[in-house]
Amino acid sequence: MVQELYSITKKDLFDLFGRLSESHRVIVPYAIGENFFFSDFDPGKEDNIELGGIRQGQPLKAFLNYPRKNVLDQPIKEEKPVIIAGVKGCDLSSLLVQDYVFQDGECKDPFYARTRQNTVLIGADCTFAKETCFCLAMNGAPYPKKYYDINLSVIGDNFIAETGSPGGAELINSYRMFFNAPGPRDLETRRSSREKVSKEIQRFMEKRGTKIAGEIKGVVKKNYDLTELWKDLSSTCVECGACNLVCPTCHCFLLFDQKKGQSAERYRIWDSCLYNTFARVAGGANPRRHLYERLRNRFDKKFDFFPQVLDYYACTGCGRCIDACPGDIDIREVLKGLVLGKWNKPPHD
Repeated sequence: MVQELYSITKKDLFDLFGRLSESHRVIVPYAIGENFFFSDFDPGKEDNIELGGIRQGQPLKAFLNYPRKNVLDQPIKEEKPVIIAGVKGCDLSSLLVQDYVFQDGECKDPFYARTRQNTVLIGADCTFAKETCFCLAMNGAPYPKKYYDINLSVIGDNFIAETGSPGGAELINSYRMFFNAPGPRDLETRRSSREKVSKEIQRFMEKRGTKIAGEIKGVVKKNYDLTELWKDLSSTCVECGACNLVCPTCHCFLLFDQKKGQSAERYRIWDSCLYNTFARVAGGANPRRHLYERLRNRFDKKFDFFPQVLDYYACTGCGRCIDACPGDIDIREVLKGLVLGKWNKPPHD
């Protein structure tokens, strides 16, 4: 489709969110200190809404593939349509993996497919970068490239709104009174801002020596049998699973039954390949009983399996796993270690 460009003021955008809240659940990012988190739109907290910034603490998958879901809900309940605003490019690009797993393969997950269809995604450019951001290394960018219905770019107290889907264009046309033509210098301001943030990320990457997509091709497969290397890489892992849970592309789950009165409920919950029970099967056999094997599986899936099936590294460079890891395992350093065939352990007190 032809992407159309509009301008909207911050005041009008929040007024629009208020109107949409009457028929939709509207989720927006709030600034809490130096961090950003999604929550429901509250007109009383507009001063804390931050549509710029960087990616939020929660991955997008939390709103499309719930961490805990009763899968015996049949028929699928009608749910209020959802609008999620402020989604960053690193989260939107993860939809290639999530869609492949839950709706585009041989077995479609009806819950994911329904939620996905029922959700409007409003992307937003990053206005600065964090040291842990490395989207450029994974062929990404600090602004959405696809999978958005509408994208917002901060231009002072205004936004450039760009349509990315027929649904996004329809939404704008339904509330056309809020939108105007962009100013003559708005596109140049957007280009300049995007370039500034990209250069910031590039500086972080160069300072650390972060390896880019072309350099890490095949390194997991090449080092797969180097047991001592993987043991070193996993030496500080505490098996908390935080890296999996905050990752926008991780998607593993398990099913368990729970008694409720005289009936039962079956839940699907997120799983983690770092948990020691992850690969355990009936009878107690466990083909990945060692921690290093489970860490290796995580990297094998992201950097070998998905490049083969989707021509895509299942890492968006969001850096959440780096921030979340209590063992100071840095995915950038692991990849660098695989390229070099060695790894410098993180310092510990």
